[in-house]
Amino acid sequence: MLSVVLRKFSSFGDRYAGTLFKVAQDAKQVKEVSSDMKYVLELYTASPDFKILLTDPTIGRTKTIEILADLGKKAVFCETTMRMMTLMANNKRLNYMAEVAKTYEVHVRSLDKKETVKVVSADPLGDDEKKEIQNALQEMDKNKKYELTFVVDPSILGGLQLYFPSAFMELSLKSRFDKIKEEVSNIGV
Repeated sequence: MLSVVLRKFSSFGDRYAGTLFKVAQDAKQVKEVSSDMKYVLELYTASPDFKILLTDPTIGRTKTIEILADLGKKAVFCETTMRMMTLMANNKRLNYMAEVAKTYEVHVRSLDKKETVKVVSADPLGDDEKKEIQNALQEMDKNKKYELTFVVDPSILGGLQLYFPSAFMELSLKSRFDKIKEEVSNIGV
């Protein structure tokens, strides 16, 4: 019998991104906020000073909000983005901003019914196997278009691991062996 472990991920970043997406939809600013989030992510990656601004708790709230307001004017952030960044600064949650930016894009792709899935296998997969996985996912949810990336990790021994944006599906041989070992150790053999 095949056992599947499916875990949902949730964090402050996920929740803020979901809220930002809903507010952006209501304000009809989904694309504008998306553009802002891409810029924030680029800035976070490229600028050590910006990363410090978001992650250093010793920078005061007032100073942080002032700097963000200046940045928002120069980068021409939309009102929705500025309100979310100010809210996160007031709540001392700016350290989740990069995660918010990444997760927001997942929400935007969901409008197009696209979902990126990382598929991990013990050995390289052939084209037929890749197509079979694609078809199985399409059967699972016919309303989505799955974009797959394939990674080889021999440590899983066999089977697959699927990483969805907000969930993980464990189908590896290693996890089955670990489960059997645990069950055997529990019965004292």
